Amino acid sequence: MSMSSKVHCYLRTLRMEWRLTQVEVAALLPKGTRNRVSRVERGLVPPSASDILAYELIFGLAGQAVFPALYAETEDAVMRGTYHLYQRLERVGGPVADRKRELIDRMFAHATGKANPTKV
Repeated sequence: MSMSSKVHCYLRTLRMEWRLTQVEVAALLPKGTRNRVSRVERGLVPPSASDILAYELIFGLAGQAVFPALYAETEDAVMRGTYHLYQRLERVGGPVADRKRELIDRMFAHATGKANPTKV
């Protein structure tokens, strides 16, 4: 699903729920400005990693809950890359490849609830 078909973020909703202004939120961020808060709220720029961590601390919610579309987009990209790595590792043996496959199995299990990445 594209980012435009999902809720971009709940940052404005949370800010309004707590009656915070953009200036007040910006003051809580490591390198925040009112303009940056506004642009992230409107989906014009993505939040930085430090912004996401700061919003988690401010609102007590995981970044996934505050920025669901960004999370879904990132998860899709990571899982595509993971599947390609898994395909390359099918031709490789040994303890290093086995260790990588173990991590991939965990990633697929976490993302899909399946323990076997071949079922994706």
